Amino acid sequence: MYKKELRTKDYMIVGLQTNFCIDASVKSAFERGHRVIIPKGTNSTFDNNYMDGETTYKYYNEMMWPKRFADCISLEEAIEMMEK
Repeated sequence: MYKKELRTKDYMIVGLQTNFCIDASVKSAFERGHRVIIPKGTNSTFDNNYMDGETTYKYYNEMMWPKRFADCISLEEAIEMMEK
């Protein structure tokens, strides 16, 4: 599904607030033609009025982003890509 080498237009996004900052960054980069890579376990969020943080994480990382907006890969694969 993804290429193992990084290119100039590839973005590896990690951080806090999966459902706000991270999601906005993922979709913004995707809309501009960049390949987006999300290493598993490298973003998180807080509980909100609708879902707890773990459910929110799973929603974005397992349902929303993969095969649409981002390549969600293992942390080991991400490290391997950065070492090349």
